[in-house]
Amino acid sequence: MVQKKSKSFIIFSIIFYIAAIALMITGSIYDLQIDMKLFNPQSKFSISFEALGQFVYWGMWGPAATVLFLTRHSLNECLEVIGKIVPAIKPVSNTQSKAYKFFDFVVKALSAIGFFALAVIGWKKLIENVLKVFVDWSQPVYFVVCAVFAVAVILLFSKIDKKVLYKLEALALAGILLGICYKIVENCKEITNRIRFREMVAASNGFFDDKGLSYGKLDGLETRLQSSMKDNTDFSAFTAWFKKGDDMGIYSRANSFPSGHTTYSCTLFLSVLLCNAFEKLKKFAPLALIVSFVYVALMGYSRMIAGAHYLTDVAGGAIIGYTLFIIVWSIYSKFTSKGILPTREL
Repeated sequence: MVQKKSKSFIIFSIIFYIAAIALMITGSIYDLQIDMKLFNPQSKFSISFEALGQFVYWGMWGPAATVLFLTRHSLNECLEVIGKIVPAIKPVSNTQSKAYKFFDFVVKALSAIGFFALAVIGWKKLIENVLKVFVDWSQPVYFVVCAVFAVAVILLFSKIDKKVLYKLEALALAGILLGICYKIVENCKEITNRIRFREMVAASNGFFDDKGLSYGKLDGLETRLQSSMKDNTDFSAFTAWFKKGDDMGIYSRANSFPSGHTTYSCTLFLSVLLCNAFEKLKKFAPLALIVSFVYVALMGYSRMIAGAHYLTDVAGGAIIGYTLFIIVWSIYSKFTSKGILPTREL
């Protein structure tokens, strides 16, 4: 199950980085002018990607947590896995002792509760963001619906062959690690404090009072802006991506750089790992790579049309997202080659 990066993947990565860096350089010079040319907040293309574009990220958590729920380990199995990383850790020899049985029960109970809760939250993130376009349910209703859905998926996944589940377990762990990395990037965006194009448009066209508004209250702003409003906009607050920005007091979390949507869309590159993990799917790996690239490119383009990001935002988001994917793949491959993953013998 060792996943070596093919020559074609290495060539693709080189081209990807050359293109992304070229876009970063171009954007560093023409960011504002490019957004002025593309700005069309009423575009159905940009609005749909704004609302649903992160579905690949949302959709990863539910299946990953479901697989981990079904492949959860006993205390000794956990110790065996840890022992492959830290040789000083050894399994317990006396598994019949009351102490072992107690702690084994605790490990199993906590892992079952934890992974089920993560599955419910994961499915909720996907289902809620998709259904909110059509229905207006309360949070308790969403949790109940998603809990029932999680149980149904667990029952469905339990029919999968155990050997397949164990391979999926390794992929689920890789996916969750990548998801955590992307979330950390999202929470670091305030470092640049870069104001978005559309917020400058909104501020200059009377959408905010002198006190400004929190970011949360800007939801749905894109449906109220018009492309022509850019002609009456003060862009003096615009800053390059490598400089500390000024949010004009419009919102409490200036977060234009990097583009979160573009970074999160790189989650789709996990499909390449999925294809490579199974012999029958390997032939689809190149296609998965191309589809993932096209999706990331469309996501980035849609964010510029919406005025939510600049060219350097989306190029930077793509570079960060893809680099983190490669790092996670490398960790996954290393753990696989050492027999740490999959966590059980196939």
